[in-house]
Amino acid sequence: MSTVHRWVQLSTALFVFWLVLSMPLDFSDLLWGLAAAVAVGGLASGFLWPEGSPGIGARSLAGLVFHTFDLIRQIVPAALQVARVVLDPALPIQPKIIVHRTSLDSDLARVTLANSITLTPGTHCVDLEDGRITVHCLSSAFAEPLIEGKIEKRISRLLGDSESDE
Repeated sequence: MSTVHRWVQLSTALFVFWLVLSMPLDFSDLLWGLAAAVAVGGLASGFLWPEGSPGIGARSLAGLVFHTFDLIRQIVPAALQVARVVLDPALPIQPKIIVHRTSLDSDLARVTLANSITLTPGTHCVDLEDGRITVHCLSSAFAEPLIEGKIEKRISRLLGDSESDE
């Protein structure tokens, strides 16, 4: 994939992100957003993916959209659980660091898993290296969905990650 093609893809993604963040829009917002997206896209496309854009196909994009809605559905109960722990005068937390080996083989699937962990209240992805994810959690109960493989299986199914489907 050519550098120009990567530049256009990244600039388009940045411009769409700008549009979402800057509602309501007027004409000057559109111009500033487009200028910023083109400038940052041009600067970043060369060093983000020097060997070529990773590309996200239609199936992976649809899977990410479905995963986002499912993740929102899981965040609300986790946030309530964290609030209950924090508001308890005894503060019943038992912080733990766990290391989880994932069977996800694609970078997109691994990063999606790490971000899903971090977005879920009570857990935070500290490190992601190859197939090993280091997670800090308020207690081991917060890490159960990760340990049981629920999140990983859903990501694998939605993104079509081949190795973990077996």
